[in-house]
Order: sequence, then structure tokens, then C-alpha cells
Amino acid sequence: MKAKVEGGYDHNRQKLADIVPLDAPFTVFIASTQICNFRCFYCTHSHKGEDNIHLHAVHMEDATFEAVVNQLQKFPKVGRILFTGLGEPLANPKIPSMIHRLKQVGVTDRIEIVTNASLLTHEMTDRLLDAGLTYLRVSLQGLSSEKYQEVAGVFLDFNKLVDNIRYFYEKKDDCKLYVKIMDACLESPEDEQIFYKIFGDISDQVYVEHIVKAQPQMLDQYSKNVTSERTFFNEPAEPRRICPFLFYTLQIDADGNVFPCPPLGFPESFSLGHVHSTTLHDIWFGEKLYDLQMLHLNGRRSQHPVCGNCQNYLCFTPEEDNLDLSADEIRKRLEARGHV
Repeated sequence: MKAKVEGGYDHNRQKLADIVPLDAPFTVFIASTQICNFRCFYCTHSHKGEDNIHLHAVHMEDATFEAVVNQLQKFPKVGRILFTGLGEPLANPKIPSMIHRLKQVGVTDRIEIVTNASLLTHEMTDRLLDAGLTYLRVSLQGLSSEKYQEVAGVFLDFNKLVDNIRYFYEKKDDCKLYVKIMDACLESPEDEQIFYKIFGDISDQVYVEHIVKAQPQMLDQYSKNVTSERTFFNEPAEPRRICPFLFYTLQIDADGNVFPCPPLGFPESFSLGHVHSTTLHDIWFGEKLYDLQMLHLNGRRSQHPVCGNCQNYLCFTPEEDNLDLSADEIRKRLEARGHV
């Protein structure tokens, strides 16, 4: 097998407590769309329309994306831009041109996509690679057409999907390919070996991820069998008082609302601002994010109406991201920097 069996995250992490507050977000999540062609049972799209699900199913408009691009240029280079969110990025036909635009202005050296790969045709592969994509993360929902019908509620030609992923691997050059599947999408322990056999020679990394409570607005819908004891990457999840996402990420939804952390579908009241009424730079250094960070640093996360009910931080808890033991020091640095 050519591929490494490892979780798809940066394994050479800096200790976050030593470097915050940052001059720019390390990761900027952009929702090129909030439209998805799947209805996976563990995703918000399977419960769209319920009272606690806030999801506007649209593509990001050109003017909104251009505002994002222009505002990102006000930062030093961000670590990476990841097209993801509650939607299938490839459903937006303009995704290759969006990648090309980001590459053109040089706001980052890492441009990534998380995709279900159902729309990863040979033509789309060529366009993505020509545009400058550096990392493709493929999320599988099963190992057969029948399993896709069960998990995602769609018919999908699984053999064609494998062919399209193989084509990407053969054409990708320096772009990295990560293929992963949720443990809940496997029928038996033997399926794990079948997964590795199919994709182990047509990807750079492969991994069986653990299903977690990644979407806080869906806590009532998650099965009792979905616990928070282990992370996405099947490592022990460690309770933390301080959510690290607030200190290194921004999430921009398809409407242009900016949130402090990866999950989408939050109420707009949790937004830090909108790209058409303020700038990402002012949001990053602004009072709303500052106050939210301070709330966590002061041990009062549970008092926040959104953060207090969120378990997303438990989906990924590497020791390098633990801020709990450095709260006093980080608070002093943040106070010294101030906010706009």
C-alpha cells in the first residue's frame, strides 16, 4: 500500500499557547456553497427545515467572494484556506475559478477542499489542478452503491466514484489526496481492510475517522451511540475549558457572515460580522472576538448561549492546541494587544 494510514491533520503543529494571539487566522474556512446533493444521516442537511437548523441553501455570490479575497490581502499570508461547510464545494461550478483567484493574489500557499467527490469528474479534476488546488480531502459514505443509498439517500455508481478518484491521483502532481471514511459507514471490521485495499494505492493518505458530534445545532438529533469520548481521528478526546478554534480560525458562510469557528448552521446572532459591512481584518482584531476569547480564558464558556452547548472542540483535541494551562499568560498578551 502506497498511502500512509494517518489522520488528515497537520501532525507538525506548533504549540498554540506559545504563539497566540496571531496576526492572522491560520485557517480560513470558506463555504463556496451551502447546497449539498447528499442527505447523510449525521449531517445537518438531513434535518434541514427544523427550528434549530439555520441553513440558507445558496452558492456564495461573486461579489461576496471578491470581498473575501480583497480583505484576506490585508493580512500576512494565512496558513491555509479550506473550502468546506454545510454544502458540497464542487456543487458550485465556479469553485475552480475561486481557487485560481486565491492563487493569483497569493493570500496563502495552501488551498484545500473537503468533498464527497460525487461531482469529481475528470473534467473537474483537470480544472481544480490547473487552478492550483494543493490538497483534496475526499469523504466517503460507504463502499458500495447500496451503502450510499442508506447513508446519503442517493444513488451513486461506486465503481465510477473509484475511477474518478483514481484519475485525480494519477493527475495530481504535487497536490495531496486524502481519502477517509466514517466508521459508522462501514458494515463490519472486514470493511476497513476492503477500504484500504481499494484506496491504499490511489491516495496519499487514508484513514477511518470516528463519527463525532461535529455540528452543535444537531445535538438533539444525534444518536445516543454518538459519543464525545474520542475525536474524529479516533484519539481520546480531552475536555477543555478553552476552545482553541477561536484563536486560529475564521469561518465565512455562503452569505458572507463570519463566525469564529468551523461549524456552520449557527444563528446569525453568533456572527462576528459580515464581509459587506466590515472587514475580516477588523473582525479578527475586533471587540466581539476579543470578548468571546476573554470569556473562554476567564473560565466562563458555559455561560455563552452557543459555546456553552457546543462540543465541537472535542472533535479534535491535540495536546498542542491545549490553552487551559496558559490562560493567564494568554489573557495578558491579549489585553496588551487590545482590540479595535
